[in-house]
Amino acid sequence: MFVDVLLFLLVLSALIFFHELGHFLAAKACGIYVDRFSVGMPPRLFGARLGETDYCLGALPIGGFVKMAGQEDAPLSEEERKTTYGHVPPERWFNNKPVWQRYIVILAGPFMNLVLGVVLYIGVAALGDHVPEWEVVARVGLVEEGSAAANAPLFVEQPGAGLVDYSGTPDAVGWQTGDYLVSIDGKPAENNTDLAMAAVLGGKKQQHLVILERPLPDGTRKRFASPITPTVRAGEERPSFGVWPFKTAVVKEALPGMPAELAGLQPDDVIERVDGKPVCVATMIKYVESIPDGNEVKLDVLRDGKPVRLTMKPKTIGRIRDLGIRAEEPDTENPGKSRPAVLSITEELKEATGLQRKDVIVEVNGQPATVDLFRELEKISPEGTLHLALERPAVLFGLVQQAGALEVDVPVNAVRAIGISFAPKTVFVKAAPAEILPVAFRESYKAVSMVVGTVYALVTGAVSPKEMGGPVLIFQLTAAAADEGVRWLLKIAGFISVNLFIFNLLPIPVLDGGMLVMLGLEGVRRKPLSEKFQERFQSFGLMLIVGLMVFVTWNDVVRWITSIKP
Repeated sequence: MFVDVLLFLLVLSALIFFHELGHFLAAKACGIYVDRFSVGMPPRLFGARLGETDYCLGALPIGGFVKMAGQEDAPLSEEERKTTYGHVPPERWFNNKPVWQRYIVILAGPFMNLVLGVVLYIGVAALGDHVPEWEVVARVGLVEEGSAAANAPLFVEQPGAGLVDYSGTPDAVGWQTGDYLVSIDGKPAENNTDLAMAAVLGGKKQQHLVILERPLPDGTRKRFASPITPTVRAGEERPSFGVWPFKTAVVKEALPGMPAELAGLQPDDVIERVDGKPVCVATMIKYVESIPDGNEVKLDVLRDGKPVRLTMKPKTIGRIRDLGIRAEEPDTENPGKSRPAVLSITEELKEATGLQRKDVIVEVNGQPATVDLFRELEKISPEGTLHLALERPAVLFGLVQQAGALEVDVPVNAVRAIGISFAPKTVFVKAAPAEILPVAFRESYKAVSMVVGTVYALVTGAVSPKEMGGPVLIFQLTAAAADEGVRWLLKIAGFISVNLFIFNLLPIPVLDGGMLVMLGLEGVRRKPLSEKFQERFQSFGLMLIVGLMVFVTWNDVVRWITSIKP
């Protein structure tokens, strides 16, 4: 936790430093007297005065400022100005400079956040790393039943045939696992995150046009245009298309004595199709589990780049479909010996048994519980039950949930299985030297578009204000990104820097955008605004910002409590 906090403060300080550096450099270039350059808010911890400027570090790492003669958040009286800046020539005061120069000084702060974002994205592009394939491949994984994607019309696109008539009878219905996402509303799709963001930012009423390419058995692809409107499904809060990311079915191990091993499936085999249908990990598991007892399945496998077909008859085993478990405290040397805890549970099973997420399984059928024992007893008990003794941990010192214990009988489903464990597929990503700068600019533009789209969605009501986050969320994102490596940390820091670029340009008093509004009014009137108006304008802005900070911090707290609740 200490390291996470320190890292968060370092990232925040870097973002603030570059923002204030923009104001500082522009002020110096315009000949404005700069009394103090501070990273962090008062009280002043330490620093040094070099020339006319005091360079210092403030005790509160929640902001920073450049103190210029004649630039005041709250207007000073003539006597206060004389006491503070009486020694400074009037021509070096901020408020005596031409409007265009003051515009440059104010605009330079947010602009430096944009520059920093580009620099950080340059680091992301130049720093090679293995990333999950879904981050760099836009492909449809599992399509949820009854979702928008499952019912979406598809119209064949024929090059040179002109506009497609979307009011007619579609050529097909429903997206399929393995479909490639070409573009969303005319913009190239880079990964499934683009699809999810389009659904969230557009809201549940906006129709989108998605271009898909469907691989055919002969190796060619058929292109479809699919007009689709996202829906908010039961148990969800945000609109979605109902599509999971595509995860290639790479075999890690064929379990001993199971049909896959007996049929000759080998580690590193890539399962492309099952019974002629394209599959990913999720769709393959779902398909095989639902096969009627006694039926065979045919697997089209890619082995060392060569196609292989294997036939096998799935075995009936037990599995609690509605319950996911994880190791309570994983033993890195032998994780199967750890006690199991409830990771996920459907509402139906929760209501039927009283089980909750994070319950720890102490005994299974009277035996001390381990992950391996749970899996083995589950496997050999199709259509039976498992008797579980559980401990319920206290949450937030018992304020959210008190500690307790319970015993329940959980029904075990009969499913089919062929005995495979899957290996995650990663892709090494590193931009060529000539592509580093173009990639960084594209990522920066994409981040700006996403932030602007989010602001627009908040204004129009497509996105709830409850989705907004503050310092706690930034801390969580920074800590999570650091756990994934330097590349992810640079990426999230770049995105936050772009957020600050947009946020500071909003026309809200106290922010740089509010100051730009006042300078614009001064330019139109050809004379400064009254001190009384400026004071009220800034006071209103300060109250608005404080209220906003309280609101987003409350959102963060509610989000955190929700995450730790069962």
